[in-house]
Amino acid sequence: MKRSDLIDKYIQKKASKVEQEEIRQLMEKDAHFREEVIFHMELQKAVKKVESQKLKEHLQSLEEKKNKRSFIPKIWRVAAVFVIGLSLFWIFNISPNYEKLYSENFVPYPNIVAPTVRDLNVSENEIEKAFGYYDNGDYAKAAESFKAIYKDEKIGYANFYYGMSLMADHQIEKAVEALENPDWEIPVRYQSQTDWYIALGHLKTDNKEKAVAYLEKVVRADDAMAPQASKILLKIK
Repeated sequence: MKRSDLIDKYIQKKASKVEQEEIRQLMEKDAHFREEVIFHMELQKAVKKVESQKLKEHLQSLEEKKNKRSFIPKIWRVAAVFVIGLSLFWIFNISPNYEKLYSENFVPYPNIVAPTVRDLNVSENEIEKAFGYYDNGDYAKAAESFKAIYKDEKIGYANFYYGMSLMADHQIEKAVEALENPDWEIPVRYQSQTDWYIALGHLKTDNKEKAVAYLEKVVRADDAMAPQASKILLKIK
């Protein structure tokens, strides 16, 4: 079984006992696999949170509309349903909402390098400080710190988290530029994740051609995000 399928079954709680044991052993022996599982779990939490909120808002909206239109003649209700249905078909089948796709799929990559630092006043090295800002959601300061670390030390993952910080701080174009830096030697363990986030960045800026190219790279890599990348490709191609 492909690793992406194994992770997908684990996340959906459909893995058998044998598969669960296989996953446990892989997570102990393979750091890259463990990172993929963590990322996928964090993404699922974020997506569920968004979906739950949207469902709540949708149900509230339906209830309000129901109360307001109770006096509308039946024929006009039928006409309204037809128009709304036609509009939804046009929006979701003809013109993909790239902004929505981005917001539904973006979640900052978890800190898998340094332990969370909560007190930024204590003495600590620059890497711990950068991740402290990152874990506390101070993405502007995190970006500055990671940028300085990469500039001075050329640590591969520093540039990755620099791009993550920029993206989480809504500086999408700068984030994509950092992650596409031709002088940056991407660590192997971050290659697929980098392609995934670059693809999301291009979705956010409505660059369909480049988004498709990077999503296809994610699919070919067959990592944890391959199934989700495939779903997005089906919506935008």
